[in-house]
Amino acid sequence: MTGFTVRAGLLLRDGEDFVPVGVNYHPSVAGCRIWTDWDPHALRSDFARMAADGFDTVRLFVFWRDFEPEPGVYRGESFERLRDAVRFAGEAGLVCVLSLLTIWMNGQRLDLPWRRGRDLWLDKGMLERQVEFASRVAGSLRGLGNVLAVDLGDEVSNVEPAAAAALSRADVAEWHALLASTLRRELPGVLVTQANDATGVFGGSPFGVDNAGGLDLIAVHGFPTWAPGSIESTMSYKATSLVPFLVRFAGAYGLPYVDELGGYGVSDEVAARYLAAAAAAALANGAAGLAVWCWQDLTAATEPYDQRPGERHTGLRRIDGSPKPALARLSRVAASAEELASFSRGGTASIALYLPEAVRAGRGSYLDPDSGTVASFYAYLLLKRAHLDFDVVSGPIDGYRLVLCPSVTRVGAVDIERLGACLADGASVYYSLGDHLHGFPGDAVAGVRLQDFRLCADGRKSLCWGTDEWALDWENRTASDVVPTTADPVGFYRDGSPAVFVNAVGPGRMLFCGAPVERQLDRPGRLEAWGGERFYRRIAEFAGVLPEIDCTLPEVEVVPARADPGGAALVINHGAEPARAVLSWRTGATAEVELEPKDWRIVPAGTGVPG
Repeated sequence: MTGFTVRAGLLLRDGEDFVPVGVNYHPSVAGCRIWTDWDPHALRSDFARMAADGFDTVRLFVFWRDFEPEPGVYRGESFERLRDAVRFAGEAGLVCVLSLLTIWMNGQRLDLPWRRGRDLWLDKGMLERQVEFASRVAGSLRGLGNVLAVDLGDEVSNVEPAAAAALSRADVAEWHALLASTLRRELPGVLVTQANDATGVFGGSPFGVDNAGGLDLIAVHGFPTWAPGSIESTMSYKATSLVPFLVRFAGAYGLPYVDELGGYGVSDEVAARYLAAAAAAALANGAAGLAVWCWQDLTAATEPYDQRPGERHTGLRRIDGSPKPALARLSRVAASAEELASFSRGGTASIALYLPEAVRAGRGSYLDPDSGTVASFYAYLLLKRAHLDFDVVSGPIDGYRLVLCPSVTRVGAVDIERLGACLADGASVYYSLGDHLHGFPGDAVAGVRLQDFRLCADGRKSLCWGTDEWALDWENRTASDVVPTTADPVGFYRDGSPAVFVNAVGPGRMLFCGAPVERQLDRPGRLEAWGGERFYRRIAEFAGVLPEIDCTLPEVEVVPARADPGGAALVINHGAEPARAVLSWRTGATAEVELEPKDWRIVPAGTGVPG
């Protein structure tokens, strides 16, 4: 078997595991004019240095206008230069990811002069031009064995946001299939992806990770500067947890690949620490590979940098070629890529974080609440802070001891059927209500019925469960009055009204919470102050699930080796301060590890010595 393939959830090269780590690339001087201000010496030199720094992947952007300046009129030398660039990369030992229909770049449209606003996805003439262009690009690359994947269009929904938002999921799926089939016909075996910004997970756009069934890799981008979820700073706990969350969320629908991550508007030291933790955590949480934004700072002052010059300063190297601190941090991740990736392989967890069918549904009308992804993000963070191993699951959820459904805003008949099947198998289900009407799973499952809604929740400013109490801040959100039918209250609001219920459903148990606790965390600083890891620990104890490896500090992520739970652990300090953490295995082994801010270590079981 030769070339790149995806099999059983793994990326392979020539039949062997392959975990690519590399960079996004524009030449420092030419910038986005790489194909017109051609400098083969610069490319060869840069590619050689990338390889020497331990990277094996480079992502290149095919600016459509430089290849087809008029409809059906092609610039032959641009295709020759593209082939040369891929060949130069191969000679240096690099594989290439190529972004095909590149128009949107760094906040600006480098548009085709002849498109004149025509719809990329529905206009028949534009579709014909895309098919022909994809065919010619793929044909120009025949015989080169180092094309890892072709990205159909980098953040392409930003080319025409209104038109993109109006597309149906079927429209996008058909567009994916049309171009993917063209590429595969002309370049057999090529992997195909389509890169989206954070709205591909957090927003309701049809260009989402849950609508990528015809693609080989699901590409995600992670930049804390523009992400939802009240990320306080690039050095915050949530910032370096963002990319691994995107990976886990996308991984519920296919094989995730991070083709952009980085930090903007930060010091060199902050950028280095951010990349170290985010990149290591992304691979350990299931990313097939990653490409950092970007290789080197730019001197180019042409578009888009004439309008957004701040975009030029995110490189691993400075303009003079000297390395920034982030380079050494990322080289360390690259050198350990296969070992980091191994932590997510082999077996399943006892806990599932469930993604309902409409988790990404946006506001189509006044009936629709916000997307449920932010609640999933906070549930992910709470599970990590509680050091509970888990899978993120869409579709059937059989075989788990505990299924979590956080702050659900839209629940459908299929979701309720799946939850019922879990309960019938004896599982425990935790379900918190995110929308008074459309998030309610029904009294047969919840064991309660809706009585009314209220906007004034004065008596509900905290939730008590056992000896613990957690403050609530409804922020003008609707509260639900529910009364038990078959469920028993176990947790209460401050005014004594019931908040958490247990309902026996066959051999299973439903733990229903009437407050959208995960959504209430979406405020700066609230996650750490709220102590939600204790809430999730209590849920896990209710289901009889314990951490495989416990830790004394919630800001330290612990990733157990799935294939050997009693073996080594990957520990990542997502905090902004140094940490001294004590790890405890269920086998009785313990270890102590000291970590700088955003640092990571692989710790053998019970040695007390970082690996």
